Amino acid sequence: MFKAGSQGVFVGRLTLTIDTVESSKGPRVVWTPDFALIHTAAVAPDPEVQAKVDAYQAKLDAELGQPIGTTTSDLDSRRAAVRGGEATIGNLIADAMREATGADVAITNGGGIRGDTTYPAGTTLTRKAILSELPFGNRTLKLELTGADILAALENGVSGVAEGAGRYPQVSGLSFAYDARKPAGSRVSDVTVAGRPLDPSAVYTLATNDFMARGGDGYTVFAKAKVLVDARSATLMASQVMDHVAAKGTVSPAIEGRSRRLD
Repeated sequence: MFKAGSQGVFVGRLTLTIDTVESSKGPRVVWTPDFALIHTAAVAPDPEVQAKVDAYQAKLDAELGQPIGTTTSDLDSRRAAVRGGEATIGNLIADAMREATGADVAITNGGGIRGDTTYPAGTTLTRKAILSELPFGNRTLKLELTGADILAALENGVSGVAEGAGRYPQVSGLSFAYDARKPAGSRVSDVTVAGRPLDPSAVYTLATNDFMARGGDGYTVFAKAKVLVDARSATLMASQVMDHVAAKGTVSPAIEGRSRRLD
């Protein structure tokens, strides 16, 4: 058995047929693989394992099921939404990161938002919901970098939009436009920070997650930036979002044109 795909939808099974055959150089091992993908929706749970899962689930629900606030707008964390454009839940998360660190801007990758669900307006948000959206335990680092570096990061972020790549940037404190018809690396335009045009030579502070800060998802420019808050001093992204929602009581993230597709 082996991991296949994501979100636990499939389990892989590999069957190896192994034999020894004689050759002019003596015996040799030959093998033939047979791969199968098993859709987990059709698999009956093992009763003993299911009982243990249910017990843990009950404990988690008791700890994480408490309400922390309400959203008065729709939140969409489906894969296509967070990897293909500005998303309300992406705005919520990025705003919380920027607010918690006091950074000029925040950029987080849409692929790190994993709930793959929708929350209609009026939904009560819980700690469990936030952790379902941000399950990787990422921390928010604060970096110092130039406007040119931010532009390079945004170019990387939209370079795989046609493939639904997880690097798509969910942002706060900045806005930009891009044209996917142009070659990757020259798609981004009209970048503003706090409503003013991006200055390539100016120095800005950035909040981002530790995965991206290490250069993950192609954000190699972040790995070269000056670190102001490192992973040891950083706070969990999920905790920042929980605190942000709890402090406000109600949140109303909206699509504001933070990222605009021109094609």
